[in-house]
Amino acid sequence: MANKKEQIENIERLEIMEEKFGITIEGLNAQISFYEDSDYMPDVEIYGEIHAVNGTGIDDDIEIVATAFDRDGKVIGTTTDYIEKEDFFALQSLDITISDVSSKPAKIRVYPKKC
Repeated sequence: MANKKEQIENIERLEIMEEKFGITIEGLNAQISFYEDSDYMPDVEIYGEIHAVNGTGIDDDIEIVATAFDRDGKVIGTTTDYIEKEDFFALQSLDITISDVSSKPAKIRVYPKKC
């Protein structure tokens, strides 16, 4: 269990890619969980919602990618979540974790891509 959590303010969306897949990613929130007095590396938890832009469905299965960057712009962690078109209806919550980051990210980027 995390001993300390801190907000990550700089969350970037790639709206042009969202548009390509007919979705918007909204309400993004990210925090890092530190495990003091433990050998565990911090985790970044990202929450939000995926909304269909046209109607209630999406045309393809998509992957949601979240990438964490340090102050120098280097990638320090990444993760993905999958959304299947058959299971998607209008909106879906997003809850993904980037595990074992080396430090608090300076920026998080969240975007869709085709599976």
